[in-house]
Amino acid sequence: MFGNGMTEWLLVLVVGLLVLGPERLPAVVRSAGRLLGRAKGMLAQVQRELEDSLPADELKQASDNVKMLRTSNVKKLVRRVVVDELTEVERKQG
Repeated sequence: MFGNGMTEWLLVLVVGLLVLGPERLPAVVRSAGRLLGRAKGMLAQVQRELEDSLPADELKQASDNVKMLRTSNVKKLVRRVVVDELTEVERKQG
């Protein structure tokens, strides 16, 4: 969780114990756990709403476009799209 090992969590616990004291530390940890749970639930809800609102084919197309932009030269890509569109317009006109 969060890329931390056991020693890091132990250090956080010891510092929390020294700062908050043994009386308040359990309540703070409980509150932090509830807050983290709520945040995860809200994130999952937003992801579900996005998946429901976007059709799968549009989402796949957007993902493919992003991948293509990451791996290609943007200038060449824009030039190719513009040339293709101009060629199609010329073909329709005459």
